[in-house]
Amino acid sequence: MNLSELVEKYDAKRDEYLKSDYNETQVRADFLDPFFELLGWDIKNEKNKPTNEREVLLEEPLKGTASENTKKPDYTFRLFSERKFFVEAKKPNVSVETNPENAKQVRRYGFTAKLKVSVLTNFEYLLIYDCSHKVEKDDSHDKALIKTYHYKEYEDKIDEIRALLGHESVYSGQFDKEWQSIEEKINRYNVDDLFLDQINDWRTKLGKEIFEHEPDIEEERLNDYVQSYINRIIFLRVCEDRNLEEYQTLLGFADKKDFEALIKKFNQADKRYNSGLFDQFLSDKIIGNVSSVFWDIIKQLYYPESPYSFSVFSSDILGSIYEIFLTEKLTLKKEGIELVTKPEKVDRDVVTTPGFIIKSILNQTVVPFCKDKSIDEILSSKMADIACGSGAFLIELYQLLNDQLIDLFLKEDKDKLVQTNINTFKLPFETKQEILLNCIYGIDKDYNAVEASKFGLLLKLLEGEDNKSIAVNEPILPDLSNNIKYGNSLISTDDVDDREDFEEINPFNFEGLNFDVIVGNPPYMKSEDMKEFTPKEYPLYKTKYLSSYKQFDKYFVFVERAIEVLKDGGYLGYIIPSKFLKVGAGKKLREYLQNEGYLDRLLSFGANQVFKETTTYTCILIIEKTSSDSFEYNEIQSLTDWKVSKDEIEYQQINTSDLDEEVWILVPPYLIDVYEQINSQSSSLEQIVGSDGVFNGIQTSANRIYIFQPEREDDNYYYFTKNDREWTIEKELTKPYFKTSRGDDSLHTYRPFKPNARVFYPYRKTDTGVSLVDLDEIEDRFPKAFEYISHYKEDLEDRDIKPEPETDNEWYRYGRHQSLDKCGLPQKIIVGVLSQGDKYAIDYHGTLISSGGTAGYCVVSLPEESNYSIYYIQALLNSKYLEWYSALIGEVFRGGFIARGTKVLNKLPIRNINFDDENEKELHDKIVELQEDLIKIFTKIDENSRNPRQLDQHRRKFAVVKAELDKKLEELYQLGDEDSLIPMIQDIYATD
Repeated sequence: MNLSELVEKYDAKRDEYLKSDYNETQVRADFLDPFFELLGWDIKNEKNKPTNEREVLLEEPLKGTASENTKKPDYTFRLFSERKFFVEAKKPNVSVETNPENAKQVRRYGFTAKLKVSVLTNFEYLLIYDCSHKVEKDDSHDKALIKTYHYKEYEDKIDEIRALLGHESVYSGQFDKEWQSIEEKINRYNVDDLFLDQINDWRTKLGKEIFEHEPDIEEERLNDYVQSYINRIIFLRVCEDRNLEEYQTLLGFADKKDFEALIKKFNQADKRYNSGLFDQFLSDKIIGNVSSVFWDIIKQLYYPESPYSFSVFSSDILGSIYEIFLTEKLTLKKEGIELVTKPEKVDRDVVTTPGFIIKSILNQTVVPFCKDKSIDEILSSKMADIACGSGAFLIELYQLLNDQLIDLFLKEDKDKLVQTNINTFKLPFETKQEILLNCIYGIDKDYNAVEASKFGLLLKLLEGEDNKSIAVNEPILPDLSNNIKYGNSLISTDDVDDREDFEEINPFNFEGLNFDVIVGNPPYMKSEDMKEFTPKEYPLYKTKYLSSYKQFDKYFVFVERAIEVLKDGGYLGYIIPSKFLKVGAGKKLREYLQNEGYLDRLLSFGANQVFKETTTYTCILIIEKTSSDSFEYNEIQSLTDWKVSKDEIEYQQINTSDLDEEVWILVPPYLIDVYEQINSQSSSLEQIVGSDGVFNGIQTSANRIYIFQPEREDDNYYYFTKNDREWTIEKELTKPYFKTSRGDDSLHTYRPFKPNARVFYPYRKTDTGVSLVDLDEIEDRFPKAFEYISHYKEDLEDRDIKPEPETDNEWYRYGRHQSLDKCGLPQKIIVGVLSQGDKYAIDYHGTLISSGGTAGYCVVSLPEESNYSIYYIQALLNSKYLEWYSALIGEVFRGGFIARGTKVLNKLPIRNINFDDENEKELHDKIVELQEDLIKIFTKIDENSRNPRQLDQHRRKFAVVKAELDKKLEELYQLGDEDSLIPMIQDIYATD
C-alpha cells in the first residue's frame, strides 16, 4: 500500500475511525505501522535483524487499568541499539492537536531519555515535539511543538517528514544534522544535570537531618545511610512506573506521613526483592524524626513535581548520573553538613563514557567472543569491568548478552522465549538472572560506586518485566555480592607488606578468577596525582607493573592488570587517551604490547571529542590475548559518520615489528599514500642539519633570578628592578634573551624576531667551547653582577645542578650545561615547543632561550656549508605538511597544540632539493623569496596596527603572497589530488 492509498483508506471511513470504540491497537495496525513502513522503517523486523540491532521496538498495548503515567512509548525508533525518537500513539478520537496532557506525556518520555525529538500521533495528526525542555505542570499543548501535520498534508510533505523522521535520515546521520540545534541545548541542560542537582539537594538535606538526630555518626556511615535511602526510594519509584509496584504507593505514604506504612513497605520490599537493597540502614528513631525531608523526596518523584517518566529512565542514564554523584561526599564540619568533592576528584574532569562508545567496545569484544558459541558456553562465560564505577559498561554488557542469547534461542529453542509482540521476544526472567549471576562481574575501590553498580544492574534486570512475568517465588532479585566487589583491583594482599595499610589501599584478590572479556574506561591519573591522592599505592605500582616507567598514567597499569586476569584467547576493550602511543612515559606500555603481540585493534578518534565538556584525545584499544605479529588501525575523521557506520570501516593492517620503539607513527589508511610519498622524497631534519643541529635552550634552574628586563641602559650597564629593588649589572656578563610573551613581541614565524630581555651569563667562549667565569674574577671585574648574584646566593645554592659542581664556588652556574656553546650562532630558527603553528622564528641576535619541557623552546640551526636556506627550512616547518606530520608523531594537547621537541623535530621530513637541477633550485629559491616577503609584509602589519586603511591593505597582500607560497609548496611535494587530503591541523582542532 502506498501513501496515497493509506490516506484514502482513512479518509473514506474517517467517521468510523473517530468513534470512541476504535482503539489505539487498531490505529497502530491499520495506519501507523504502514505509515512508518513507508518512511523506511522495518516495524515488524521482517529483515530478521539481530535483537540488539532491531530498528523499532514495539510496546505491547497496555492492558488493565494501569495509569497513563506508568506507560511506555508505543514505538522506539533506533539507530542500531541507540534510541533516536519515540512515537506515542493515540486513537483518532483523542484530540492530540489540542490536548496538553498527551503532549506533556510524550515530552516527558523524550526528556527523560535525553532524545532530541519525539512524536505524538493519532494518524489524523502527527506532531513533533522538542524534548530538550523540562515539562512544567501548566504547559500548553503547543509548548515545544516543532511541526504539525494533518493527514491530508502527508502526501505533499512526505519528503520533509522523511528528512525529519525517516529511516534513511537516521541511518545516514541526516537526522542528527536536522536536529543539531536541539542537541546543543541538551548538551547545555539535560535530565542528567537536573536529576543530579535534585539528588544532591536531597543528600544535603537528608544528611543534615540525620546528623541532627545522630551527631556522633561517622562520616562514612552518614554517606551510606543517605545513599541507601535514596537508592531504595528511587528503586521502588521506578518499579511503580514499570508496573512492578502499585502506582503512587509511596506518594500515598507521603500524603499521610505514614511512617509505619513506609517501614512496612521497606520490610516487604526486602523480602520481595532481597539483593541487599533494603538492608535496614536507618533506625526507626531516625526515620521518625526526619519527616519533612523524607516526604519531600518522595513527592518530588511524582508528576507534576517530577518532569521524568521512570518507565523510560534507562539504567545507563541513572548510571551516568551516579558516576558524577559519586565524585562528591557529605562531610562533617563545624558549620554542619556540606557536600564536597572527594580529594582525588579535585581539579580533575569528571566524565561519563558515552553510550555509543560503550556499545562500540562491546561490539568489538563481546560479539566476536560469542560468535559460534552455544547458549551454555555463553552462560558459563565470565566478563568484567575491573574499575566499574557506577556500572555503565556492565549494564550495556548485560543487555548485549541478553540480546545475543535471544537470537540464539530463536535459532535453537524458540519455545523457551517469551513472545511480547509480532516477531518480538524476550528471555524468561530466570535466564536473565542467570546472565547476571554467571557472566557479569565488577570491581571498584569506591564502596558507594559498587552499591550504585548493583543498583543499576538490578533495575536493568527488571526492565520489561511486570508482576505477571517475574517469578512468583520470593525473593525476586539475585544477590550480587559475589559479582560486584569492593576493592582495589590493581593491588592484591600479597603486594602489601604493611598490614596497617590494608584499609587505605583495600587490596583485592582475584583468587584464580580469570575473565573471557574485560571492558571499561579505566581511571586516568598522572604520576603527580597518584603521589598526592594515593601515596601508599603509587610505590606498589612502580614495583608491580612493567608499564610504570618513570612517569606514567594509571590507565597504563590498568591495561597491564586487565591482560593479566584475562584468559588466553580472551578480549579486552578500553577507551583510553591516545597519548600513550607517542609520549616517553608510554614507552614501557608500548614495548609490552609490542613484545606480547596481544594488540588486535586500535581505533583513534583523532581530534574528535567523545567526552562532553572535556578535551581528551582518545582511542579504543582492543586486545585479544593471543600472540599476533600485526594489528588493525584507523583514525576517525567524522564522529557523526562513524556513529552511523556501526564500526564498518576500513582498517589498515600494521606489522608490530615495523613500529619504532620511541613513538608509534600510525597513519590513517586514507593518508598512507600521502605519508609514503612525502617520506620517499625527503630526508629527516636531523639528516639535513646534522646530529647537533636541533637542540634545546638553556636551563638556568632559576630563571626568576638570571633573567631580567632592563628599564634603562648606558654604555656599560643595564638597570632593572627585581623584588622592589633596583639593580645594576655589567653588560659584558649578559646575553640577549627571549622571554615568552603574548604581546606584539610574541614568537611568530612571520614576525622579525627580537630578544625582549637579558640573561645573566657567567660564561666565556674558549677554543673548546665555553667555560665558567671564575667567581674571583666576577667579584674583581664585575662588582655589580657580583653584588646581585651574592644577594641570591642562598636561592642559587638550593638548586639541583648537573653535572655536580667540582668546587664550592660554582653555586652561580646554570642548572644544566646544555646549549651554552651554541648561543652565538649567526642565525637559527627558534621553535615554540608547545605550539599551534606559526611558531618558527628566525633569530639573528645570538639570543638565548629556555628549555623546560613543553613550556620552553628549542632551536634548529643549519651547518654553514649547507646549500639549504634557513627560510626554506622555516617555510617547510610551518607548512600544513609538517604540521600534520608533527601531529602524527608528537603529542597533541587541548586546542591542537602540538609538542614538537627535539625528538619530533629531528624526525620531520624535509623535501630534498637537487641543487644541480635548475628547476629544483629555482623552486627552492622561489620558496625562500616568498617566505622573506611574508616576513617583510608582516612587519608592516605590526607597524600599522592602528592604521585601519594600511592594515587592511597589508593583510590582503599577505594573504595573496601566502596563497602563492602554498601553491609553490604544493608544486614542491607533487602529491596531486591527494594533497587536499592532508588536514589543516588548526582547523580540525578548532572546535576545542
